Amino acid sequence: MSHLASVPLQRLRLANGAELCAAQQPWAERVGICLRVAAGSHDEPAAYPGLAHFLEHLLFLGSRGYGLEQGLMAYAQGCGGQVNASTQARHTDFVCELPAERLQPALARLLDMLRWPLLDGAAQRREREVLDAEYQARRQDADSRIDHALGQALAAGHRCGDFLAGDRTSLAVEQAAFQDALQGYHRGHYQAGNMRLTLVGPQPLAELLEIGRALLEELPAGEAVAREAPPSMLPLRAPHLGLQHAVEALYLGYAVQLDEPGLMPALELLLDVLQDPAPGGLLAGLRAARLCRQLQARVLYRHAGQCLLRLDFAGAEVERGGQLIAELQGWLARVRVDALWPVRLADWRQAQALRQLGAGPLALARSLQEPDTDDASLLLTLDALLVQLAEGAGLIELVCDKQQRPAWPAIGLALPLAALPARELPAAQLSGGLAAVESLLALTDAASPSLPPARLRHHPGAAAGGPAALRWRGEIAGRHSLPQLQAMLQARIADLQRACERQGVALQLGVEAGAWSLALHGAAALLPACSARLLPLLLAPPSEEAEPVAEGLLLRQLLQRLPELGGAWGGFALQGLSIGLGEGERAQLEALFAAVEPLAAWQPPAASNHELLWREVAQPGGDAALVLLCPLADIEPRSEAAWRLLGQLLQGTFYRRLRGELQLGYALFAGYRQVQGERALLFALQSPVCDAAGIFAHIRSFLDQQRQRIAELPDAEFERCREELAQALREPRGNVARAEQLWQLRLAGLNEEHPQRVRRALAELRPGELQAAYAQLTQSSRWRVLASGPRSNT
Repeated sequence: MSHLASVPLQRLRLANGAELCAAQQPWAERVGICLRVAAGSHDEPAAYPGLAHFLEHLLFLGSRGYGLEQGLMAYAQGCGGQVNASTQARHTDFVCELPAERLQPALARLLDMLRWPLLDGAAQRREREVLDAEYQARRQDADSRIDHALGQALAAGHRCGDFLAGDRTSLAVEQAAFQDALQGYHRGHYQAGNMRLTLVGPQPLAELLEIGRALLEELPAGEAVAREAPPSMLPLRAPHLGLQHAVEALYLGYAVQLDEPGLMPALELLLDVLQDPAPGGLLAGLRAARLCRQLQARVLYRHAGQCLLRLDFAGAEVERGGQLIAELQGWLARVRVDALWPVRLADWRQAQALRQLGAGPLALARSLQEPDTDDASLLLTLDALLVQLAEGAGLIELVCDKQQRPAWPAIGLALPLAALPARELPAAQLSGGLAAVESLLALTDAASPSLPPARLRHHPGAAAGGPAALRWRGEIAGRHSLPQLQAMLQARIADLQRACERQGVALQLGVEAGAWSLALHGAAALLPACSARLLPLLLAPPSEEAEPVAEGLLLRQLLQRLPELGGAWGGFALQGLSIGLGEGERAQLEALFAAVEPLAAWQPPAASNHELLWREVAQPGGDAALVLLCPLADIEPRSEAAWRLLGQLLQGTFYRRLRGELQLGYALFAGYRQVQGERALLFALQSPVCDAAGIFAHIRSFLDQQRQRIAELPDAEFERCREELAQALREPRGNVARAEQLWQLRLAGLNEEHPQRVRRALAELRPGELQAAYAQLTQSSRWRVLASGPRSNT
């Protein structure tokens, strides 16, 4: 563990100006694609806020070479992949993850849609309604409002003060001037010299580079786009602001202007140290002084040597905000000359390498978009950064409270916001500097185990290797709701989760009726130590006080509460499953427990027919959301093969019908899922235009309409979908995917041979069996609904 090499990768620039980067992960199941276009919302014409975001959406609606039914979205969904895009201030990312052998066709579709979009007028009018719904949701989102408020502090004229999501009024698609602007933006920015493509997959580097090069080289170089330097962020026009908000809190921002090489890596190192809870550091000192419980820092904007940072202080009292700011400023001034910086840099580099080794292909592809810098340049830039931050010229203070505020004039979103008078800061009282590096490898004394007996099963590592994986499950009892229990346990492990994830150990915590579950994967040497620290916190009884539950996307909240639709799991001891641990790590792990027994098979509750179950979860806000769970009728492999194929056939059509044609909402999902050991087809939608009962009616109508399609499915489409599903159901290559498969089998009470039997059943499946499965799917007596509103009485 003393020295770790980063993931092998290669970068090159093509003759047309495009950049290409490839990295190999031999154990990966899939390939990750991230294509970044160096243009975003701050590059769009000021007359049409949201134009860049609008274009990002339109690109998915058909291109010269591939219609909507053959485009990237449909292609990726058809083979079990995922596609997404994101428009930021100065760049737009298009990302995709799908089976490795599908790389060339997927990349061909991606580049065709970026170069030759149809930009159909009718599609524009439909998509504008989707963007308007997304805009209405974002303008109510607390995080978006706080980000927007921090931008108001900057010097007048900087576009960080504008809310550029785009809505029905700003996207004037009927006007010729808007169409000219849309075409001009696409023509000027979507060219090879503005693109950087990263590919990560199991293929050799030479193969990844050849596929990327062959397709990228087809793009024209285009003319260089003249980009004006952004106006200055400083001097701040309103460094002290008050925002009318439901929750009282203090947020800080920093406007940074530093035209130095390696600014982003220097910022990442600083933010890593800022958030470190180890003794001797800033956060430990703030906690000891009871100034805050947690500190979260992130970059909101960066371009051309400019950055806008946001710092959140959980548990900070607004009345003591002056002392908190004084301590932060004092710490920034002290650590500039701290001798531990080279040690912290080496530790950060090692953690960076561990994260790369443990990341999935898509996550790694995204991270490799950022160029790195050498240590000497990084430390010089860091010194200049600390000098600027300690001076405090770019410091922004945002106070949130319930006090009435006037409407602040801002583009895109009016805020109840006002400038506050400056205040004199008290003297700093703390004396901490940089925290010393702490190792996750320090295990508790194996001679005196403190954990209860556990049932464990170890599996050898997969042939392709990769990160080791661990799954844990334990009992939990409490009177709180599942979201409250989730928040409670998440708060307990927050510091350890940060430490684990910083060292490349991915951590996912879940809570369901009567139990919690924990998934870990990363370097094998770290997993016993992580378990030794995490399990005591998770096994401790819940506290009486409920933790506050953070709000997010309504549909995501409902999906997180899906376990409420299942039955309780009783009689759980602590149980675990590992893949890829060596004998030494297995011994370390088992030494933590008072006793270890073999892991027995789990038996889920027996399914039973009942009337349609509708559970209402009242949620604030204007949108409605609903999740429909349709459980499989039995556990036979042939039934599962048929239902999985139905999910394959329905997911793309569901998306096009409810989102594209009916324009019911922008957040939706359809497909095969397993929920608390129960396998099912899942349909979910969030809508700003109809209530929960209306969503249910639309989903039911969709399923009724698809009955004829399934009955008359052409043989060619049946075979194509079956082949795509067979590819997705192949035996996992790496440890992480294999661990997930084995864990889900145990939750469902199925043996390890079940996936092989499903693959055989799929190969033998006939169209008549698909129709019989569809008839079972539409039997609403087995349906379960989780919704934000009541069921209709009609």
